[in-house]
Amino acid sequence: MTCTDVTTQTELDAALSGATGDTCIHIKSGAGVWLKLSASGSATVEAYDSATVRASGSATVRASGSATVHAHRQSKVTAGPHVAVHLHSAQATITGGVLIDVTQLDLTDAATWCDHYGVDVQDGRAVLFKATDSELVAGHSHRATSYTVGTDVVAEDWRDDRECGGGLHLSPRPHQAAWYQDADVKTRYLRCTVALEDLRPIDGGKAKARTCRVEAEVDVFAAAIADWSAAEESASFVEDDTRHRRAAP
Repeated sequence: MTCTDVTTQTELDAALSGATGDTCIHIKSGAGVWLKLSASGSATVEAYDSATVRASGSATVRASGSATVHAHRQSKVTAGPHVAVHLHSAQATITGGVLIDVTQLDLTDAATWCDHYGVDVQDGRAVLFKATDSELVAGHSHRATSYTVGTDVVAEDWRDDRECGGGLHLSPRPHQAAWYQDADVKTRYLRCTVALEDLRPIDGGKAKARTCRVEAEVDVFAAAIADWSAAEESASFVEDDTRHRRAAP
């Protein structure tokens, strides 16, 4: 059997594309880096240490150490005794691990969504994050929108539903916001707030709103920063993990 170690989404995608029946892929990404596995084909995929994997479709994952796995759709997970397995679908098959069943949560409800994904809510406003280019503009492949610190941004294409598009898209954490940024641009991060009653959850990585208030520029760890040079240095933390994502407005 051929074994391949991967730490980024780019490396995982490349390993899967060339996988054969005797391929074993070892996911060894660091804490805070999410990898998405939609189908493993004929490969065996294993997650180790502090890796976090979102499995969907017919993907199969074997996890050990202190890894975390989010199981969606018909995915199959075999986990060690210290692996946290978040069950998002009654169709998923889980063996072992510490099961966290979220199938009964109404994650279309903004307050429940914020609580589940650790979003801070202050005075009725959810604290979320946006990834932009060096000029504080996002959504180049959809609808380019400027995010100026200290202003309220309004979506011209607002659509009141819980589907992608038709609004301003924001994420629970800066590194998640970077998933939807163009891969070939330098990334800056912004802390924004949205009125809870106006927030429309989409999935674990993002929600949308008609308007948001841009509060401050932050680094990838959500700490406030004073200038772009600090943001540029922090952005390298998630650079490889953004290459497979498309921007959202």
